[in-house]
Amino acid sequence: MEFVGRVVEYINNMEHWHFVVSLQLVGFGLLVVLAQIVEKHAAMRGCNRNPLPAWFDKLLRVAFLTILVGPGLYALDMNFMPIPIFLPLLALYLPTYANLIEQRGGRSQLFARTWAFFAWMRERFHLKVVKTAELDPKHSYIFGLHPHSVLPFGSMIALGDETEKSQFKKLFPGINFRTLAATFAFYIPGYRDVLLWGGVVDAARYSAKYVLKHNLSLALVPGGATEALYCKPDKDIVYLKKRYGFVKLALETGCKLVPVFSFNENNTYDLLGLDNAFLDACKSKFQRIFGISLPLIANIFPKSVHITTVVGSPIDIPHVENPSKEQIQEYLNKYIDALTTLYNENREKYNIPSNKPPLEVI
Repeated sequence: MEFVGRVVEYINNMEHWHFVVSLQLVGFGLLVVLAQIVEKHAAMRGCNRNPLPAWFDKLLRVAFLTILVGPGLYALDMNFMPIPIFLPLLALYLPTYANLIEQRGGRSQLFARTWAFFAWMRERFHLKVVKTAELDPKHSYIFGLHPHSVLPFGSMIALGDETEKSQFKKLFPGINFRTLAATFAFYIPGYRDVLLWGGVVDAARYSAKYVLKHNLSLALVPGGATEALYCKPDKDIVYLKKRYGFVKLALETGCKLVPVFSFNENNTYDLLGLDNAFLDACKSKFQRIFGISLPLIANIFPKSVHITTVVGSPIDIPHVENPSKEQIQEYLNKYIDALTTLYNENREKYNIPSNKPPLEVI
């Protein structure tokens, strides 16, 4: 009742209202300006770029979080709390929020991989991991996960699950890896911490190289957020023909490429507004700025489907310090051929329905 009374008092006495709203509007204006800057410099997208100066990168993150939640927390403290609580908590959170650990291999303690959530999701998706070849734990690998879908639940759970019944750990003992995610994912408070506890790091090239140089493997979605814009429940489409970065990374480090395909991954969500030109343009613009997709979904929570994740055979990659465009194209073609073969050999066994069209590579 005391809280309700404070709410009523706040509505009747709006002494902070104009200040808070004005501050929030100014903040959103600054965010729009920042959005234009980061779109130009790809500052919120994992890509082939040099790192921003650390001081500027940290400043960008602090500004983003402060503008996003600062005015609201100020209003809560001034009107509902006997003493300021939320703003001090924000100040305590900022150092870990802006420490850029996602660019240096992430956190060492991967608590999230042992959460019961993984076991629950594994059961919800009736997840099955299929092994087609041995992987030597002495080597580092780059796992290419397909498809991205709205979110690549199957692949992420198949590889990331470290609970007692983890299939991947039993099939491939000794394989330790980090997963890549778009830079903007680490701007979202709370969510960034879950990602870091799950072994997820920044998708920028220098971050990926850091992981591989420290004798870890890497799991990534080559098609990225762009591929998510093409996901459809009745057809599997992968965006690969212009994805040279992960192949170049493999050549520069000499790491073997391993194609991985999760069948029925695209069935987890019902999508709205497919093939709508205006909505497609909006989604593409959002993706260019933030590096993540914004599909229109009919169901908030993913449906219970049968996902089978098939781990393919490793592709031998030579160590080439400065690979040529021809070499990158050669091994990209080999990767596409290997992925297509993996799909064709398993699509009738694991696709639902089994008569889905052949894999389309764009």
